[in-house]
Amino acid sequence: MGITNCIDAGTEYCPCYLAETGECIMCSQLQGKVFCDCINWRGVCIYQEYIWNNVQSKERRPVHACRILEQKEIAPLVTLLKIQVKRTLARELNQPGAYVFLRAPAYPTFFDLPMSIMSADERAGIIEIAVQKRGIKTKYLLQQEGQKEVLLRGPYWNGILGLKYLKSFQKGKALLVVRGIGQAPALPVARKLLQGGNEVEVLLDRGRIEVDFTGDLFRKMGCQVREKELLKREDFTITEETLIYLRESFLQRGFGLIYGGGSELLHQGISCLLQEVERKVYFVCSNNAQLCCGEGVCGSCQTRLADGSRVKRCKTQLEPLSIYGGR
Repeated sequence: MGITNCIDAGTEYCPCYLAETGECIMCSQLQGKVFCDCINWRGVCIYQEYIWNNVQSKERRPVHACRILEQKEIAPLVTLLKIQVKRTLARELNQPGAYVFLRAPAYPTFFDLPMSIMSADERAGIIEIAVQKRGIKTKYLLQQEGQKEVLLRGPYWNGILGLKYLKSFQKGKALLVVRGIGQAPALPVARKLLQGGNEVEVLLDRGRIEVDFTGDLFRKMGCQVREKELLKREDFTITEETLIYLRESFLQRGFGLIYGGGSELLHQGISCLLQEVERKVYFVCSNNAQLCCGEGVCGSCQTRLADGSRVKRCKTQLEPLSIYGGR
């Protein structure tokens, strides 16, 4: 697996509950080992912070009662929410991979629903979220007639894997391959890449939601957008036309980074292609783990990597190829 990174290491939420149970992702001493074996220094000694905090975890992320400013249905399966939050929280959520847990006030905590941030306005204190109606949690979140408030828990940041490549990639060419509701978290990705002076092209597939609600937003940023059917309808693997286009983009057009915003099958297809081409291309993708608690406690997001090790995907910042490379 190589060097392990925890998305929360060095933040105000570290050390967390995992320190108390001997399962800290990064600190060897909080894993029960005798010697300090910290090979991935993040500027803060987690063990020292744990001792200074009376040998216990830091306070958990708060739950905020937030006002819904606008609830707009843009398709039978997709609703856009504009939510008023504190400006401090909006600033913390204004980055790729940020997400929160939402639920209607009338329901218990097991109705918490992880939702990616589509945009965050730091000055106005407003965040936008695209909700796809799929199961019980989304139905209860959206069906309350005249609901003006929502409970929000956050911030969380591990909604994207391969963040180090995204944050360091500059003055190159990047390709975003997005499908369905995966359009929403791709917008902050495009913003970050454009800030780095990169050229950004977007391959957009409407997918099952059957609506393009981000194309104009990508174009306003300065991205080139192409609508393309990415997956076959019969088995949801990548179409031959898309594979040819991607291979050409890597080998002839010089794209150095690709972002996958879609299903596991989409990411798997991109991973297989990258292992075939004889050129270094950075791979970044959405984190599609089943997130329940977001704190590494429940185990719903635990994943076996290509080398056989198991990790908690809600907290561990991974390279996508470590997940999809061995399948």
